[in-house]
Amino acid sequence: MTAGKVDTITANRIDPQCITYSQMNLIFNARTLYRRLATWTRAYMISRYLGMSTSDELFGRLYYESLDIGNKMSIIIGRENAEKYSQLLSQFVIALRDLISAQIAGDTAGMESNLALLYQNAEERENFLISINPYWRWTETEMENPLATYLRYTLEEANTLASHDYTKDIDIFNLLLASADRLGDVLADGLYDYLTSGIPNPFPLPPGIHCITYEEMNDIYRVRMVWYDLVTWVRYYMLSRYLGIGNPDETLARLRQVATEFVEAMRHIFGERVPEDYLQLFQTYISLIEELITAQIEDNVDEMNRVTQLLYQNADERAAAIASILPDYWDEEDWRTRLYGNLRSTIDESTTFLSQDYTRNIDIFSRLLDQSENTGNYLTQGLFQYLEQRA
Repeated sequence: MTAGKVDTITANRIDPQCITYSQMNLIFNARTLYRRLATWTRAYMISRYLGMSTSDELFGRLYYESLDIGNKMSIIIGRENAEKYSQLLSQFVIALRDLISAQIAGDTAGMESNLALLYQNAEERENFLISINPYWRWTETEMENPLATYLRYTLEEANTLASHDYTKDIDIFNLLLASADRLGDVLADGLYDYLTSGIPNPFPLPPGIHCITYEEMNDIYRVRMVWYDLVTWVRYYMLSRYLGIGNPDETLARLRQVATEFVEAMRHIFGERVPEDYLQLFQTYISLIEELITAQIEDNVDEMNRVTQLLYQNADERAAAIASILPDYWDEEDWRTRLYGNLRSTIDESTTFLSQDYTRNIDIFSRLLDQSENTGNYLTQGLFQYLEQRA
C-alpha cells in the first residue's frame, strides 16, 4: 500500500458514535505506549541531570520502551516495518542521550548537532509512517505533526531539569502527557483506517457486538488513567521530598488534583452512585502518604507503624466504596487485593528513596506502572459493560 493509492481506497474512520471494545483498546494501547515513553524519558533525564548512578539502567529501560512500541505494532504493520520504526525510535532515544551529555559537558556544538538529529528523526518517523500507511496524514489538519509536538515538550522538560528551575515543571510535564495522548489518538485512528481499508462499511455492527460513543470512551480513559497518574505523581512528590526536585507543596497539590479528577470523572458517569465520602477517602490516602514520608525522613518508627496501619484501613474503605458502585462487575475483595498491592509497592518505593537504593527503586516503579495498567484494564471492562448496557 502506497500513499499514491489513498484516493482509490475506501477508509472506514472510527465511528465516534459507535466505538467497539477492540477499537477502544487499540486507542488506549497507543496512548499508553507513548505515556510510558514520556514517563521513562523524564526518569532518565532526572538521573542524568542529578548525576545519579542509575542513569545507565534507566537508559536501558527507556531504550526498551522504544523497542516495545515497534514490537506491539508488528502484528499490524508487519515485522519488517515494525523493526524499522523501532530503529528510528531508538535513534531518537540515543540522540536525546547524546544531547544531554553535550549539555552537561557544555559542548555547544554537540548540543546543536544532536538537536538537529532529533528534529530530523521526528521528520523521518513521520515520513516512514506515512509511507507504510497513507492514512497517517496529520499534517493536513495539524499545525505541526504530533511527533514534533511531543519532541518539543520533551526538550522543554530537559531544559527545566538542566536549569533546576522547576517553576514550570508541572505544567510542562502535563503538556507532554497530553501530547502523548494526542499522538496515540492519531496513530490509533490511522491504524484503524489501515486495517479496515477496502472493506465495505463495517457499520451497523453484527448482532451481539456492542459499542459506545467517543465521548464515553474518553470518560473511561479519564477514569482508568487516574491510576497511572496516581503512581506518577506520588513518585514525583517523593522526588520533591527526598531529592529536592520541584516544589513539594506544588507537587502535592498536583497529586491531590488526581483524586479530585478521579471522583469527578466517576460522578460524570455514575452520578449519585458514587459514595459521598469517596473523595475524602482518596484525599485521606494522599495525606497519609505525606505523613509516612515525613515519618520515614524523621526516622520515627512509631509514627511509621501508626500511619501504615491507617493506610491499610483506608485501602479497605476505598475498596468497599468503589466496589459498591458496580457490584455486578467489581468485586470488593479484588479491589482490596489491588489496593494492597499498590500500597505495598508505594511504601517500598518510599523506603528505597530514603535508603538511596535507586536500582531497586526503578524496579518498584516499573512494577507500579504495570499494576496501574492492570487496574486500569479492570476498571475499563466494568465501565464499558455499564455504558453499553445503559445506552
